[in-house]
Amino acid sequence: MMSLEMNVGDWQEIFESVHNGIIAINLNREVIIFNKAASIVLNIPQAQALGAQIEQVISNTQLVQVMEKGTEEHNQRMDINDRAIIANRSPIRRGNKIIGAVAIFQDISEFEVLSHQLDTFKAINKRLDDVIDFLDDGIVVADAQGIIVRANNAYQHMTGIIAKEFVGKHVRDLLKQGYMNKSVTEMVLERRSQVNVMDVRNGKDLLMSGNPVFDDRGNISYVVTAVRDVSQLNELKGKLAESEQIRDKYFHELEHLRSKQSFQQIITKDPKMQKKLEMSYHVANVDSNVLILGETGVGKELIAQLIHRASKRAKQPFIKINCGAIPPNLLESEFFGYEAGAFTGALKEGKAGLFELAQGGTIFLDEVGELSLDLQVKVLRAIQDKEITKIGGKKPILLDIRIVAATNRDLEVMVKEKEFREDLYYRLNVVPIVIPPLRERKADILSLVAEFIGKFNRKYGYQKWIHPEVMDVFLEHDWPGNIRELENTIERLVVTYREDCIGINALTETSLRSLKPPIKDITSLQACLESEEHQLIAEAYRTTGSTRKAAAILKISQSSMVKKMKKYNISVNKL
Repeated sequence: MMSLEMNVGDWQEIFESVHNGIIAINLNREVIIFNKAASIVLNIPQAQALGAQIEQVISNTQLVQVMEKGTEEHNQRMDINDRAIIANRSPIRRGNKIIGAVAIFQDISEFEVLSHQLDTFKAINKRLDDVIDFLDDGIVVADAQGIIVRANNAYQHMTGIIAKEFVGKHVRDLLKQGYMNKSVTEMVLERRSQVNVMDVRNGKDLLMSGNPVFDDRGNISYVVTAVRDVSQLNELKGKLAESEQIRDKYFHELEHLRSKQSFQQIITKDPKMQKKLEMSYHVANVDSNVLILGETGVGKELIAQLIHRASKRAKQPFIKINCGAIPPNLLESEFFGYEAGAFTGALKEGKAGLFELAQGGTIFLDEVGELSLDLQVKVLRAIQDKEITKIGGKKPILLDIRIVAATNRDLEVMVKEKEFREDLYYRLNVVPIVIPPLRERKADILSLVAEFIGKFNRKYGYQKWIHPEVMDVFLEHDWPGNIRELENTIERLVVTYREDCIGINALTETSLRSLKPPIKDITSLQACLESEEHQLIAEAYRTTGSTRKAAAILKISQSSMVKKMKKYNISVNKL
């Protein structure tokens, strides 16, 4: 059996091991115990203290009074050597006889610093609590076990319950008691990530966003859930949606007017061309396939773009494919795309085809007559089935596109000669629009020349104008390249001819060099001069749009310009 007896040396070792200071005195007031902790706190060597009178060691000691009165004193504060000391004092009894007294004390200076820090922390924590309570959004905090530890005032107001009803309770219990319909906290604890859910509480639509708070070891320590009342937001959202519908309605009407104006801005006085534009505008609102036919340079692409802008697909892509410009071996991959690794040299991530890029919008097949028969089959299938399959792919891609095609070739002849598939021709030729060449609408030449001369004057900073003799040549020319040829000719004359008045000599370096102005009927000199002056005045004003600029070109005063315009009855309306 283990002995419980201990000698004096054992007790001394125990006293030396204790963190608290221990001082004991006998009836003679002599210090009989003075451990190492006491020596450190009081800054007195043990050898000096042991055997000395207690008053010599601690001048303001109360240990003698405790021994004499036989009473205990607890948590007594003393200030020794700039240290704050807390002491417990008791008399030492042997039986009923007091034989001394003992004091056990501890330096609390560090505790006071910690206490101050704790007070500071409490003050900061209170300010944070105040901030949280002033938030409009509700805040709920749960610990890692799912027990609610904090809820701000906004949350209580939103849910209609007070904190004491749910703080300290597990979220599962709150679910059972009907305080909540969904537990965001449990979802966050399960998924270890942010969770956003909608819920209805107290007649309010609430958006709840739960977020985990991790400790240094990656464990969830808390779940913080922010709650926002979106009832008013939903109401405003509904009103906004209603406003947007009204806005979209007016916007659509505005776009409709703008698109109509875009067609009207095409320069033409030819009745046939105007009918073509009216037809283009009319079919823009439906998804029927359109085939635009006409010679090179008549503006087939411009018509296709205007059809797209006037359609319901105007905000979606307009993808142009020049069927004659893509190498035959790349046509299929460019049209329909390919999957990763479909063939040698393919991009690792694969590629989307032009048909896929046009989703929701319009695809313009320019020079469609240049398609090979093999690719015609695949284009036909895409148009018929409204789907494509990438090269190397297995899953079809559904298409929502409108087809507008154009060509300068005679597809009917190509069909007869087996160069173009008949079924594809009829698929494309739902609404044919034939654009007449410029030689068949020469009434537009004067207007086009005025437009182009103004365009290039603005672009290059010139004030050039076309001599009536040159205009006569333009009217006689057949323009095989159509509007494109006319535009290129005007630009060439503007940038190469040095004089402001582009006369007949300027044509020597163009394809029109062999043409001569038509011989005019001989009439009186005065009539001839007035006719030429009329044309010059009208052309100068049409080109510049300003009486001041026109006068500068003609090197006359602005007042003379105005008088001559009145003389020849030239006005803005007539131009």
